Amino acid sequence: MQTKLPPVHLLVIFESAARLGSFKNASEELFITPSAVSHQIKSLENHLGFPVFLRKRRGVKLNSAGAMYLHYIQKGIAAFEQGTKKVTQHYSAPTLKISCFSSFATNILIPQISEFQELYPDIDIRIETGSQMTDLRYDDVDVAIRIGAGDWPDLVTKKISDVFIAVVCSRAFKKKYNLNKPIDVVSTKCKVPLIDITAVSNVWPRWAKAVGVTGISTKRAITFNNYDASIRAAAQGLGLAQAMFPIEQSNEDLGLLVRPFSENIRFASSVYAVYREESADRHDIQCFIDWLTESPLLK
Repeated sequence: MQTKLPPVHLLVIFESAARLGSFKNASEELFITPSAVSHQIKSLENHLGFPVFLRKRRGVKLNSAGAMYLHYIQKGIAAFEQGTKKVTQHYSAPTLKISCFSSFATNILIPQISEFQELYPDIDIRIETGSQMTDLRYDDVDVAIRIGAGDWPDLVTKKISDVFIAVVCSRAFKKKYNLNKPIDVVSTKCKVPLIDITAVSNVWPRWAKAVGVTGISTKRAITFNNYDASIRAAAQGLGLAQAMFPIEQSNEDLGLLVRPFSENIRFASSVYAVYREESADRHDIQCFIDWLTESPLLK
């Protein structure tokens, strides 16, 4: 004979009170009165046929039966939450939540996102930008666009594009310092201001070594804490910055940035789309990644 389960709402109240160790705290979390919590816990104990809490003057404490029961209830609630999430993802109107750094959103996604919407009108897009790397274990994000080696554990990675590093500045800045070859950075009488970023160490010494320039100094460098700010500063004529291509190609096409030198350096990292293993069969994610991989802006 199948055992009749307690009503689900009793289990939710029990889990809250047991986890918080207090009927009062559980009442605040669940927006009900402490007396209601106490009454519902008593109903659960009557249903089970044994107590699950020790009542004390200064509160309550799980007994051995309650501690054992809490273990199974929490596993059950976690399974309910996971199942609800998966069913919702598969059968509700999908909203694809994408996290990326600002330059990628501005230069790659925004100029062509209307094309994606025309191809897939049933997929809503939500784009979040920021300089911090999204943690897909906890953040409410479906796909993250990252720069790296593609070796993030427990995640599915899809390479989107190689990255090349080139020096950029404003057109007026190039003319002011008469920049035509990498050696001009150190050979001019007036020191050329460089734009540095704290997120990556030794960017200018490494660039100088790659292009065969010696004697470079960052004493006159303007330092920013993120890549996007350094690019905006270069566009405003504040100095030379190092930019990622093809990500910044649209800024060059618009004349906001110029490359004073022809040298492009292959970056060790690439652009990847990253998502959870359990999302591998999601149609909206695959549609987005396939579309992005074929983007002419990343060629």
